[in-house]
Amino acid sequence: MEFGGVIFISFLFFQLGVDSNAFPMNDLISKLPGQPDINFRQFAGYIDVDENVVGRSLFYYFVEAEKDPLTQPLTVWLTGGPGCSSVGDAFGSVGPFIVTKDAHGLQTNLFSWNKVSNLLFIDSPIGSGWSYSNTSSDYNNGDDITNKILLTFMQKWYEKYPVFKWKDLYLAGSSFAGHFIPNLANALLDDNKQSKQSKFNLKGLIVPIVSTEVDMCHPLRVQFYFNLPEVQKAFHGNQTNLSYSWKGCFTANFKYNEADKDLDMLPALKNLLQQSVPITIFSGDQDGIIPIEGTLQHLQKLAEELTIKLTKEETWSFRTKEGGLKYEFGDLLKFLTVKGGNHHVTSSRPSQAFYIFSTFTINWMH
Repeated sequence: MEFGGVIFISFLFFQLGVDSNAFPMNDLISKLPGQPDINFRQFAGYIDVDENVVGRSLFYYFVEAEKDPLTQPLTVWLTGGPGCSSVGDAFGSVGPFIVTKDAHGLQTNLFSWNKVSNLLFIDSPIGSGWSYSNTSSDYNNGDDITNKILLTFMQKWYEKYPVFKWKDLYLAGSSFAGHFIPNLANALLDDNKQSKQSKFNLKGLIVPIVSTEVDMCHPLRVQFYFNLPEVQKAFHGNQTNLSYSWKGCFTANFKYNEADKDLDMLPALKNLLQQSVPITIFSGDQDGIIPIEGTLQHLQKLAEELTIKLTKEETWSFRTKEGGLKYEFGDLLKFLTVKGGNHHVTSSRPSQAFYIFSTFTINWMH
């Protein structure tokens, strides 16, 4: 890590009156193997998600925003599958680094979302990445238990990082995260109503929609990098010496409720819109898993149920060229197609995905 970067961040804490010791310094990553110099900090570690059960933990990777992290929002990133590693996905989509071709180092991601937000990647459900449990039945997952554990994780993560507790919060992800994100958003809002102590300042969602199971396995070079002993040590990962190697998606023990994979998520999205939570949805126009026409029809159905009209339908521009189509339903719901994008837009069209996030999500909601 650049020495100047540490000075800058320490000075920022001093100016804002924030005690840098409020951060869990045991989770601070000094430097990842093969990492370029940076001027922001990274943290990684485990959050225990059950006070009554020893050895039930989710692994996380937190990246500060490149500039003024304490004035920027926090974005939680969840990857689908279900059963894929969000932390691993960070190194092939929206995180600050991409694994190099020789799989032994990292290069800067020019389109990292931490240019405009702090980023929190969570390996969920249990069995994804380095998240684990000592209870074998915990590897049998479903929407309800996954959501309950994620809510507990968020409560405990804020205890560890209290300076972000009242920051603007966004939830984002890919593929089957179209289940995780709306469910978590509703759980956070419900918790706000029930708890006087903690308030989740949810500002918006950026999600895929009613997705089915899909293989989201990352390139082999990411898998190779995450299995290097020096990488695991730098990440503070695999501290329990799991019996299986790190994989981008799934483990031998992992199972997910088949019925939950086919659940209609429109009711969850409807509930969020009724509570004035803005939602941005984007989809690659070459997505062979979830065709955009089907997504548009679902959103039209959702808008009809809420008596929301299609207020705008137009192309959006990216670097003087057509980026895709944009549909706006009232003031809270946007759907954008991404020209040339496949199912995983953040990997296939990273610059366009970053543009959508920064322009049509962060800026739109401000």
